[in-house]
Amino acid sequence: MAISVLSGSPQAATPVYNKMLFKVSGSLTSATNYRYVCDVKDAAGTTTLARLKCDKLPTTNFGFFDVSRVVETLMAPTVPTLTQAGFADHAGFYSGYRLTFMEEYGSTPVVYTGTTTNVSGKVAFAGNLEQLELADWSGGVYFPTILQQGDEPSYLTTPTGRTVYGTDYGFLCGGQSGTTVITSVNVAYYSATGTNTRDYYVDRPVSVSGSIVRFGAGPMNIKALTSGQCSDGQAGSVAFPTAEGAYYILTFQDIGAGTFVNQQYTIGPCQRFNSQPVHFVNKYGGIDSYTFTLKNRKRANVQRDVYGYNSDVYATLTYDKVWAGSFDYVYALNSDWLTDAESEWLIELVRTSQVWLELDGDLVEAVVNANQYQFVTRRNDQLQQLQIEIALAYKNNIL
Repeated sequence: MAISVLSGSPQAATPVYNKMLFKVSGSLTSATNYRYVCDVKDAAGTTTLARLKCDKLPTTNFGFFDVSRVVETLMAPTVPTLTQAGFADHAGFYSGYRLTFMEEYGSTPVVYTGTTTNVSGKVAFAGNLEQLELADWSGGVYFPTILQQGDEPSYLTTPTGRTVYGTDYGFLCGGQSGTTVITSVNVAYYSATGTNTRDYYVDRPVSVSGSIVRFGAGPMNIKALTSGQCSDGQAGSVAFPTAEGAYYILTFQDIGAGTFVNQQYTIGPCQRFNSQPVHFVNKYGGIDSYTFTLKNRKRANVQRDVYGYNSDVYATLTYDKVWAGSFDYVYALNSDWLTDAESEWLIELVRTSQVWLELDGDLVEAVVNANQYQFVTRRNDQLQQLQIEIALAYKNNIL
């Protein structure tokens, strides 16, 4: 009397907003009223979130459980802190979980708990991969990208260079698997001509013990690093690149491991308009940022609810009167010229369900209004911009 979890089902790390399908078989499928049972629990196995039941298939006797909608309830993303300097746990964007498979059968069906099959040591993260990506997904190594080299930490972001500005904040998130553990970030500054002007490490504190970490990656975050956090004893602001075309590179490190992928941030030109930074959850469950630097507009959309009001008992004079209403703020944003890589990457801003506008030093929840996205390449098109509307997620009552 046992349940077997068949190959291909459990992943070491699984995007929770895709299907998390487990295929099982049992040894007593010929029993009366036979059904498979799956208890979905938290990582510790102390709290049962849901009990799922599945009839056996009539031809193969297999059972299938999609536990994603239950495990999703373990996600509780927290708003990042703009002023984060160094490492922080990527809390709320991932969680361990445990599954207990059992059988139910009998003339009066009973769930038999004496012999169980458990799935544990797995992680679900707040990712949402495209179907073709999911088909090739391997959860044995966290968050693989096309640049990944073997068993190493990987970034929770589409690998493309970023254009940033001196007042930008931003984040770089990374996962780890097996014996590979992110221990530090290498920070290297370069001039516009490619000369390395400074190179140092920022260690991950012991207190940041989660399996997915977030590093303050924007220029303002890097410049806020203290001399005590930097391996060369100088604050992050010392020799920080400021000229257009200068750049810095961040590389997650593991003691004793080889070369890792890295992420490059290039300083953009002086801005002619008031820029608008936008932060969003990408398809890997990390947090990406993009700054719209051309002319941006803000407007208010007002909605009024009216009724016909009689000014006297005979209704000789009737007029519309407002009895309720609301308004919200909408930002019409314009990007600078996009590279081909940025054009491919920014679909993640349009398709995300969680966006924050950076307003007066705070992150404010917002909603992207765009329902279509046009991809462009310079082989077929001229340089293109992204024009998009993002509305604050809050409704306000009218006066």
